[in-house]
Amino acid sequence: MRSWCVKIPRGEGESARKKLLEASLLDISLKIRGEGEYLLLPVNDPEAMGEMDLMLADFEERDVLETDYRRLVKVPSDLAGLLPTSYDVVGDIAIVRLVDELLPFRRNIGDAMREALSRLRTVAMDKGVQGEFRVREIEIISGGPSTITMHTEFGLHFKVDVSKVYFNPRLASERWRISSLVGRGETVIDMFAGVGPFSIMIAKYASAREIHGIDMNPEAVALMKENIVINKVKGVNPLLGDARELIGSLPPADRIIMNLPHSAHEFLEIASMNLNPMGIIHFYTICEREAIDGFVGDLVSELKGKGIDLDLMRLEELKTYSPTMSVYSADLVLIHRPCSPV
Repeated sequence: MRSWCVKIPRGEGESARKKLLEASLLDISLKIRGEGEYLLLPVNDPEAMGEMDLMLADFEERDVLETDYRRLVKVPSDLAGLLPTSYDVVGDIAIVRLVDELLPFRRNIGDAMREALSRLRTVAMDKGVQGEFRVREIEIISGGPSTITMHTEFGLHFKVDVSKVYFNPRLASERWRISSLVGRGETVIDMFAGVGPFSIMIAKYASAREIHGIDMNPEAVALMKENIVINKVKGVNPLLGDARELIGSLPPADRIIMNLPHSAHEFLEIASMNLNPMGIIHFYTICEREAIDGFVGDLVSELKGKGIDLDLMRLEELKTYSPTMSVYSADLVLIHRPCSPV
């Protein structure tokens, strides 16, 4: 994962690490890495670093919770191996999945996580994504009661209610990547914008002509509007409704973002029909790791049979979703499409 970082001589590394940690500026979701006589320390809020020189570098994600957390939890020895080893942190709220065997101990687990990770205000248990808006059903197992938090990434601040909208903190580097690709004067459509992290990052760090952020969830669109104000960006047009119905009323796009991994493939045709030739689609999907090449290839072949010619430029595994499945990002360029809907 790509992140801003500070480059520190190894002899000063521990002191710098402690200072960043105390200031809540060290990105603990990423592993510190060495580079010769220096250490690269990932930071979560570049703007808060003042006059310090920053650089971008690639880091390995930290998949394991602090070992202190597991030492603090009291569960039967035969269940210790089932304690969660990965989690999402949105602002000061941790969201964790538990297997059924650990449910009787969920409050102990939540309390231990807050004790081990002092910056956490709340720990919530993820009970699965559900409903029309694909929102996590959560249960507060420690702290709370508010499910509203302020999440920071790349100097931007996003108000999120984790009980009413879906937000993936692990896509921060992907959002930065996309914003760095947007050219001056582009028209961008964010088909499933949520609270606006892709749209707002593009508005902040690129020079797009216009950015249209669509979402069906009224709570998400309301928070997107707040986040536009919080981050003082212009050029983002928040739209409430079904992307299939709204996209045809918008100007043809130079770039379309399709971050709806469970069902984005159902929208690929209509997205392509509203894209300028040589425009780019950033397509996200969840797929079995052994099947991803065939899955994307079949989508491209099916659309080619309808006169829509897409070329796969880039395919990358972003994160693990299950023991056999991962979340993938595919960049597709439109070579040709019919002049009217197929």
